[in-house]
Amino acid sequence: MAKSEAKHILVCSDCTREQARLTGKLAVEYDNVIGCRFSQLPTLLTQLPHSVLVLSWSRADAELRLLVEEAGEQRWPLVVMVRKLDHHDIDRLPRPNGYVLLPGDSATALSVWVERAMQVRAVQCQLVKELATVTRRLEDRRRVEQAKGLLMKLQGLDEAEAYQLLRRTAMENNQSLGQIAQNILVALGQQ
Repeated sequence: MAKSEAKHILVCSDCTREQARLTGKLAVEYDNVIGCRFSQLPTLLTQLPHSVLVLSWSRADAELRLLVEEAGEQRWPLVVMVRKLDHHDIDRLPRPNGYVLLPGDSATALSVWVERAMQVRAVQCQLVKELATVTRRLEDRRRVEQAKGLLMKLQGLDEAEAYQLLRRTAMENNQSLGQIAQNILVALGQQ
């Protein structure tokens, strides 16, 4: 990523020397690199909501877990570096779903991990959207089936006739089949 294209990168560490080192490394490749303390981070993230977050902690502790969880909720691209990483530390952090976790002594350029964190977060956000769409469609399908059943029972229609009635009503009212089914269920006190 060219310097002019980079988002803000916020670097936070439990060690000021490590924070300065990482900020310096990233400033070579990116503009808009800001080092901050843990206490400053909420304010900066409110001011710069589309930032990439780079965290470096000596161990996986409650502070780090809190930051990782918040980054997940806010969908911030996140690189987590743990300087003393063991399997117990990994278990203390949220599952690495949507962020990049690496040991603090990684020899790979940090910019590679920043780019990867942005990719990982973008993929996760896309999957969340797709899951929401599938869930909504399944719920619409359930409502349509329920509304068809009610129409069959109350109006003496067969399944095909009930479906055609729903479809025709949806087209006439310029609404989705799911919305028409929802309206019927609400009108008949079934939801």
